[in-house]
Amino acid sequence: MGAVVLGAVVCASLWLSIRLVRDLQQAARSQEIRAQTIELLEQVTSAETGQRGFLLTGKDSYLQSFRRAKQALPRMTAAIGPELADDPDFRPLRAAIEDKLGELERTIELAKAGRHDEALAIVQSDFGERRMQDVRTLVARIAERERGVLVHDIAASGRGAAFVAAVDAVAFVLLVLLAGVIANGARRSVRQLRRAQEAQQLAYTELAAGRERLEQTVQARTAELRRANEEIQRFAYIVSHDLRAPLLNIIGFTSELKNATGRLHEFVELNLAREGGELPAEVREACEADLPEAIRFIEASTAKMDRLIRAILQLSREGRRVLVPERLDMATLLDGIADTVRHQAAESGAELVIGRTPPLVSDRWAMEQIFSNLLENAIKYLNPSRPGRISIDGVREGTLVVYSVRDNGRGIAGRDLERIFELFRRAGPQDVPGEGIGLAHVRALARRLGGTIECSSELGVGSCFSLRLPAVPGPMENVPG
Repeated sequence: MGAVVLGAVVCASLWLSIRLVRDLQQAARSQEIRAQTIELLEQVTSAETGQRGFLLTGKDSYLQSFRRAKQALPRMTAAIGPELADDPDFRPLRAAIEDKLGELERTIELAKAGRHDEALAIVQSDFGERRMQDVRTLVARIAERERGVLVHDIAASGRGAAFVAAVDAVAFVLLVLLAGVIANGARRSVRQLRRAQEAQQLAYTELAAGRERLEQTVQARTAELRRANEEIQRFAYIVSHDLRAPLLNIIGFTSELKNATGRLHEFVELNLAREGGELPAEVREACEADLPEAIRFIEASTAKMDRLIRAILQLSREGRRVLVPERLDMATLLDGIADTVRHQAAESGAELVIGRTPPLVSDRWAMEQIFSNLLENAIKYLNPSRPGRISIDGVREGTLVVYSVRDNGRGIAGRDLERIFELFRRAGPQDVPGEGIGLAHVRALARRLGGTIECSSELGVGSCFSLRLPAVPGPMENVPG
């Protein structure tokens, strides 16, 4: 009987010890995976910071962190891949990292080639921001899942140790003669439990330190980007301001050239008439067609350039304005805006309807700018084949207020729904005056107010612009742009 009990105790202790070691190994593996996924996020963040620094300053030194991250990320994903082969989020994470690196590399190559506008257009699109958010979300989910495994394995090891102690206690009662052996097994189990607890504490300490380092890095890089953004705003203001001086000279001399050409033509015609002569056909064509056409082309081009420069100056000034939040009665504010465009709506045969619009705390001037642009756009792009209808509604969704501006106008193609928010970009037939500035300004203001704006549309049916803003915002972004 004693041999049977001893054998059972030995087998139980051996089995529990094996399980305990396995649980501890699994806990260590989970902690290592968590650390590697966090390092993946840090490398992607470092690559993005290097790209932004290069685009903003043009200095090649900023690309060192991008190049290091580009070399390290494939190696890191390959190393962690076997461990996360069954994780449903690993493959999307790897794809998101590859998409993000591709987007960063495209913008860098465009900037190196001097195609800064195309690089800026890619940066201003939401693709890179969405993929970066995907990386953060997937890393957080994988880390959280591995944390659950870590906690479970540590808890399992604790239960195993406790069970070993219980088995040893029963064996002590039944087999007093084997007390020494059982005591040694219990001491081993206690030591293993202590090591498990120490490993758990070390894991939590390392995780907290990693989180703190990450937060410090993000804060430092955010400050750098903020300073760079301010420099870009000042640069845009200075460049556009300085461009106006030579442009005004061109406009003035073009006007002088136009007047001089007219006087010269009159002088030649008058003198030829007196002398009974006649202008050669090519000279007459140059005076009556070629020169006026060239002058009209110069006037049209300089006028457009002047409008664009003034638009850039206006955006730069408005981006530097300090936002002042106040409680707004949106019904009253929208009625006032509607009154300013109601005559345009009447001329277009359109009905303007303002429904329920919840109040919120925000900047009055910014809200007036946003809704003025949206209403003017809706009126400009109505469908002339049917009576127009433009409506504004709002609804409270938790901590957000969502305002919708709907119309039954021409509609927008699906491929252009993001393009219309880009600076100097327009969609559809270009039969309505405009420079492609209004909606870019609207999105910039919405972001400064802590919100977003999106568009849904169907060609030939109409469009809906949805503006989401916090009902009571936190600190507003009182920095340029």
